[in-house]
Amino acid sequence: MSYKISRRRFIEGTAGAVGLAAFANSFEALAAAPSDMRRLLIIQRPVGTVYENWWPQGSGMNYTASRILMKFQAHRERMIGFRGLDLPSAGGVGGGHERGSVLMLTGLRTRELYPGNGGDDPKAEGPSIDQLWVKDSSALQGPPIASLQLSCDNRADTPEVSTRHMSYSGRHAPMKPYYQPRDAYERVFGTLMPGGMTPGNMDALAAARAQKQSVLDFALADLVRLRQVAPASAREQLDAHEAAIRELEKELDANPTNPSGCGSPEAPEVVNVSTHQDRGAGAYPGDHTTPERDDVKHDRIAQLHFSVIRAAFRCDLTRVVTFQFSPGTNHVSFGDLWPPDPTAFKIHHTTSHDPDSPDMLEFLTRVEEWYADRVVKFLTDLNTDTDMAGGTILDKTLVPYVTEVGARYHNWDNMPFLVFGGASTGIIGGQFWQSSGRRSTNDLWMACAKVFGLPDFVLGDDDQHTTAITGLFK
Repeated sequence: MSYKISRRRFIEGTAGAVGLAAFANSFEALAAAPSDMRRLLIIQRPVGTVYENWWPQGSGMNYTASRILMKFQAHRERMIGFRGLDLPSAGGVGGGHERGSVLMLTGLRTRELYPGNGGDDPKAEGPSIDQLWVKDSSALQGPPIASLQLSCDNRADTPEVSTRHMSYSGRHAPMKPYYQPRDAYERVFGTLMPGGMTPGNMDALAAARAQKQSVLDFALADLVRLRQVAPASAREQLDAHEAAIRELEKELDANPTNPSGCGSPEAPEVVNVSTHQDRGAGAYPGDHTTPERDDVKHDRIAQLHFSVIRAAFRCDLTRVVTFQFSPGTNHVSFGDLWPPDPTAFKIHHTTSHDPDSPDMLEFLTRVEEWYADRVVKFLTDLNTDTDMAGGTILDKTLVPYVTEVGARYHNWDNMPFLVFGGASTGIIGGQFWQSSGRRSTNDLWMACAKVFGLPDFVLGDDDQHTTAITGLFK
């Protein structure tokens, strides 16, 4: 009774710091039903894959990993690969990367285009699966932030909307991602500030961060009181969460590159990428090189976003994240990857439009491996960090790894998707699923919904799905 009274007084005393109140709530909720928590992290990489280096030999549990899939070997038992999945694209409107970006998570036929933008920029006709699931699944609900959208680069071929967004709250309602990791940090950990995310508080937090102060410095008195009233196990968890936040802030403070603009010279909210626009294969020099190298900054932004995600998951401040490396028409230039000349800075998307050649296919494969390396490291980190339930973050997290086209020729069939998950998701990993006929990616999402307690989930029009794929989860 003493603890309950002290806990109530603590929550009342946080003065609107919903993140701190969520700590106290989570301690008891997870102690009562630790198996109920689930997390969803959807990771996108652009421009599909190189099938020649993606498809394994064999299928089911007996397959030999391909060159690219070998990158994921450390997580093979937590991974399912797919062959024979198609985006439900029939009867829709929009270009290759554009329509694919919308269909990837909404699964709904595109019917209307944004005006201009090259005439191939479709609007979404409904919410994305992350928003549908967080609305209906109690396993995803509870934290102060319902969902978080992140991206590392805001450039696209035109001022188009479709390729810049993964999440949609409803029809024609894209959810703008955070580009700068510090903005994402302030969004997530501003919930810990007494009084909540008021403009004045956010200004104070920004000023404090400029002086290398911690967001936790705003809440030290509350943290001390929470440690005094919480049980020993909860105090240990709170110590871990404080350490996670301070670790994240050290990572942000160590950033030597200042990822302002996230790959373009304008602030993320300004849709103007004229200095980097590509209206076709001829917009860049014929060899698709650029004097500036983007991949170092691109990597740095991704790592800072990953640090935010890890700390937010550890502190249970959100359970749903969509993460986009870049729009499908990827303008990032990579160094050290062009076989004839490692010093050349080659642009990913435009190079993919060149005629097939050994050098071009090797470059695209190396870019795919570049993204895979970063995802594997992140998965390994998630499988090391502990969460509020006492297990690893990955244990209760489902991680679909997706892309908007199958390959360089803008196809929407044979989508090279992977799904990772920890033991508590019930995933039957170690398999490469292959359909005897064509199946919709909607059938995959209908199967994944089971992880979040939604076995009757249906996505798309009647001709855009059949039934949930079986044999993926226990």
